[in-house]
Amino acid sequence: MRDLEVSFIVYVALVAVAALAAILERLLALRHETRLKEAGAEEVAPWVYLVMAPVYTLVFPAAIAEHVLLHRRPPLPFAAAMVVLFVAAKGLKLWAIRSLGDLWTMRVVLSHPLRVVTGGPYRHVRHPNYVAVLFEVTTLPLAGGAWITAAAAGAAFLALLRARVRTEERALLARPEYAAAMGDRRRFVPGGRR
Repeated sequence: MRDLEVSFIVYVALVAVAALAAILERLLALRHETRLKEAGAEEVAPWVYLVMAPVYTLVFPAAIAEHVLLHRRPPLPFAAAMVVLFVAAKGLKLWAIRSLGDLWTMRVVLSHPLRVVTGGPYRHVRHPNYVAVLFEVTTLPLAGGAWITAAAAGAAFLALLRARVRTEERALLARPEYAAAMGDRRRFVPGGRR
């Protein structure tokens, strides 16, 4: 019984830390979005963010609820592997944020003039941040055995990311500076041509 209590406390603490990180990320993105819009940047497809935000937010309580209510207790090696993958996803996301600097937002906000970032993980793929988010919303629930939450969040995010990437790339690839710098890079997985 004591092991179950410890695993519950550790998992809830992990989710709480992840939720706090998400809040801090949102505050940073909001600051960047506000500054960019004040400088004349244009937001593309605001509806996508309005749908993505609640899906992302619901992952945290849903993962804990499934862990508790359905008594999910994954084997320790599996849980540890998911935590490692979650931390790696956060690392990739932070690398993307750092590379984009004040251009990083959660909404699709295009600066005028468009500044194209080709360093950091953007040397290899066009959308490393989206790869990181997809891994976040699947590995965090799986670390607590919440496979229903992971599957639902993963499926929802795949559909939303597809819509977001299509809209975002339509706007970005219409700009010659972006098309020239990033047009030959793959979207999500490094290597080869598009």
